[in-house]
Amino acid sequence: MNTKSGRQGLVLGGLLILFGVLALIENFTDFSVWIWVAVLVIGGLVVYAIYAADREEKWILIISYAMLAVAGLLTLLELGILQDAFIATYVLLAIALPFLVAFLFNRENWGLLIPGYVLFAVGVMVPLIELGVLTDFIIPAYVMFAIAIPFFVVYLRNSSNWWALIPAGILSVIGASFLIAAAAVEYIFAAALIVAGILIIYRQFTRKDEIEEIEAPPEELT
Repeated sequence: MNTKSGRQGLVLGGLLILFGVLALIENFTDFSVWIWVAVLVIGGLVVYAIYAADREEKWILIISYAMLAVAGLLTLLELGILQDAFIATYVLLAIALPFLVAFLFNRENWGLLIPGYVLFAVGVMVPLIELGVLTDFIIPAYVMFAIAIPFFVVYLRNSSNWWALIPAGILSVIGASFLIAAAAVEYIFAAALIVAGILIIYRQFTRKDEIEEIEAPPEELT
């Protein structure tokens, strides 16, 4: 058995046993959130130390990062910093970050940007909807523009990829149409209120004239 792989297996197996034991103990007593945070941070650092000893085993970084990311999530939740939709944003951005970092280490793996970008775009969209920035037709407009941006980037990086302008242009036009529709709805609603008010006032005047004509006595015949 390889010494390094054996040591890694022992440490990782030990961490799993530790978490299992803590989970069993928590069934009988309530652990503070900070205990889990401390265990996750220490465990994440230990796993990173294993990676530092043998940098060929890059997959170990995923375990270390996941443990530290969960520790960060628990900390922010306990402090009340993350609430509602922002929890989903944290999770999505935390998942997206490794894809970006992996791409920065090896620019040839540009395919990693695709899931990273999608997760980032959705992660930004969720709080914007929660804050009321994105509403109604503006939501599909955001989605269309978010999908169009990568195609524009492909063309800008290499103008010979002119084909990328076709889906980018179509998606941008659709997104713009949603924005126009959103603006049109607001204008139509405002205009409808104004027209309704004018009709009511006009009706009041015409109704008054009709009442006066009905109540007026007939002229005497001479």
